[in-house]
Amino acid sequence: MKGGDPAAFEELYGTYVRRIYNFTLGKLGSVAEAEDVTQEVFEAVFTCLERFEGKSDLVVWIYGITRNLINNRLRRRSQLRFVPLDDVAPEATPADEGPERLACARESLRRVEKVIGALPRDQRRILELRHGQRMSIRKIAQVMHRSEDAVKSSLYRTRRSLAQKLPDSKLELSQR
Repeated sequence: MKGGDPAAFEELYGTYVRRIYNFTLGKLGSVAEAEDVTQEVFEAVFTCLERFEGKSDLVVWIYGITRNLINNRLRRRSQLRFVPLDDVAPEATPADEGPERLACARESLRRVEKVIGALPRDQRRILELRHGQRMSIRKIAQVMHRSEDAVKSSLYRTRRSLAQKLPDSKLELSQR
């Protein structure tokens, strides 16, 4: 299965997808999130299968990836704070910017998504883990089975590439 055989991966997916989905659904309680995490799990399994060392059963390794992704979701969820609308001052709500400004914002977003979509797969994944999931460099290195220096280097190259390809955009990808 380590040879990148699509049929073998398909068999692995068919064997474990329902178990991983049910486990994830039980932990997160949301069908949409469970589907997302299940997809992320098998993406990680597919991209990292070559690095599986066999020190544990394959299913244990897959559940380890699943638990890490679930914990990341729960951590992000706990950082969200909802405020009742009655408690928000009228001046704190965004002003209606009009259709032209909204159209410009949507076009900018499309450009950013296109440029990010063209990045190499590993760079996109590291960018998502760092800025989408707010994962630490150390944790990304563990998930991606790379050194921390390799992750930092990839983030630097990715940010530099984005800045070059989107010179007019005000990207705020912190170096934290």
